[in-house]
Amino acid sequence: MENPNASQTTLDQMTSKVRTFPCVSCGAKLSFQPGSKTLKCPYCAASNDIPESDETVEELDLNTWLTKLEAEHETHEQENIKCSNCGGAQTLAANMFATSCTFCGTPITSKSYAQRLIKPKALVPFKVTKLQAQDKWRNWIKGLWLAPSALKKFVQSDGGIKGIYIPYWTYDANTYTNYTGQRGDDYTERYETTNSNGERVTQSRTQTRWTGVSGNVSYFHDDVLVPASKTAYGASGATGGAALNNIPVLNMFGSNNLRNWNTKEIVPYQDEYITGFQAEAYQIDLKEGFVAAKQIIDNKVEQLICADIGGDHQRIGSVNTQYSHLTFKHILLPMWVSAYLFSGKTYRFVVNGQTGEVQGESPKSGWKIFFLVMGILAVLFIFLVLFGGKHR
Repeated sequence: MENPNASQTTLDQMTSKVRTFPCVSCGAKLSFQPGSKTLKCPYCAASNDIPESDETVEELDLNTWLTKLEAEHETHEQENIKCSNCGGAQTLAANMFATSCTFCGTPITSKSYAQRLIKPKALVPFKVTKLQAQDKWRNWIKGLWLAPSALKKFVQSDGGIKGIYIPYWTYDANTYTNYTGQRGDDYTERYETTNSNGERVTQSRTQTRWTGVSGNVSYFHDDVLVPASKTAYGASGATGGAALNNIPVLNMFGSNNLRNWNTKEIVPYQDEYITGFQAEAYQIDLKEGFVAAKQIIDNKVEQLICADIGGDHQRIGSVNTQYSHLTFKHILLPMWVSAYLFSGKTYRFVVNGQTGEVQGESPKSGWKIFFLVMGILAVLFIFLVLFGGKHR
């Protein structure tokens, strides 16, 4: 079983300080270019290659780390920091560990974050650019046919979108499950009855025959993703003065549209991928994350049991699941996050920085909803008029 302290030495070296990267051509500060493996200079357009990392992305033993964390008390508080480049002072929110200087754009990181026992060891680099993310959001809005017409004109503006790396836990587990239950097989039964005219007629109905079953299923659950963020700070400056600071967005992170990550594209953590973006520290710890992962795993086990039972219907009685080979990784996933103000109310949205999928909130047009309801009622009325009389 691995020693957590041995792995942590490497993690400290990777994330204790976010470095700046001057352009090899003109010396200007660089930012990571989404969808590439380079740092592109915004001034002279020179491409600065990101060197290949010698690090490997390891799975860490879950039980070892849970035991270690029980004896420790981790804290990460709001921090007043000063830029090493221009000397500008600013406040770094408690849930952020990396950002850029408000005054000169130099990448900066939290000093207190270095005290955390678990730091991100891998990430999925941004593939979707800022302009692409804005276009994805605008197309998403245009596809919402219940949204007010004025909103579709409004989305031509910049939604104050910002790129943030969101912390996630990934969990691996082997499960072996013994179960009991019932299998339901449908069959057709014919019977005689009297119709409305007093005539004897033969009709059919579907019945279900239940039989007791038992069995076992096993499965390897690979990279079960659990968001470790509760809020998305730092995405302020949205249109109309709206801000996303301190607005809970966990529900959006956990939605189906933002679960479609390809974790096979993760790379070892390197400062180059972070520079020019913000990065969150985890707010949901390893133990809390596993509780959520276990729910996902248990749901998958239930699906496996139903498939194993077969038939037309399934009833699950007892379930006894054994977990083994529990491991985890702490990774960062890219998202474009923002909020916009429309008719005095703030609406949030996020864009998956790997796939471009959009999840968010939008206003609804009262008039469009009214006409939709009236249209449905009209269709029902016509249906009753045309077909209701035929059954009299």
